[in-house]
Amino acid sequence: MIKKSFTFFVLLFTLLGWAQEKYQYVIIPAKFEFLNEANKYGLNTMTKSFFETEGFTVFYDTDELPMDIADNRCKVLYANAVEHNKMFITNVLFEIKDCQGKVLYESFRGSSREKSYEVAYKEAFRAALSSMKGQLNLTNNFVRDTEDSTISTEIKQEIKETQKVTNPNQLFALPIENGYKLVDSVPNVIYTIQETSVSNIYIAQKGTVNGVFQKKIDGWYFDYYQNGKLISEKVSVKF
Repeated sequence: MIKKSFTFFVLLFTLLGWAQEKYQYVIIPAKFEFLNEANKYGLNTMTKSFFETEGFTVFYDTDELPMDIADNRCKVLYANAVEHNKMFITNVLFEIKDCQGKVLYESFRGSSREKSYEVAYKEAFRAALSSMKGQLNLTNNFVRDTEDSTISTEIKQEIKETQKVTNPNQLFALPIENGYKLVDSVPNVIYTIQETSVSNIYIAQKGTVNGVFQKKIDGWYFDYYQNGKLISEKVSVKF
């Protein structure tokens, strides 16, 4: 019994290390959609240089990627500039997305009133990029494939054996800053929950759905709205 408990806690800490892995790679466009040529005004090289100074390895979307990235695009962040121009004002912001297209971070909207397109875009890009300085310490929600397949198999087996004696649909809560990630037996991150000022009530996210994760009389529930209707989804989770 003691051995099983010890193994289970080792499992949780191993998974926690995976769940908290930081992104190391960024892919950016070689040509922004709102401009008519690749690296117009040097904006793409400016963008690449910024992310490199932030500690990332950067690739253009036209580059041949290393095998470990090409085989697992979820190791990579995707950064793109979005234009929101108004009359006489050039506006640009950056969206940082994961491999499923979810926006993880949005920059400040860089603006310029310069009449010269080159000057205006450079000014707006610099402002937008500068606003992200030191802010991109993003956690990868996708559990990475371990280089040691034996460890990966053992970990999955440990969770499955634990589920056999409890509940095959049971999730496991792995602590993160200000909350938990709730993972299944694969393990995939199913929910991310963050603490509130009220005990046993969390701000929750499941994929693109936002809601509240809270403890009721008969267990834990994920409450959210769908098409104007309140949905209450019971969740079996081990903290």
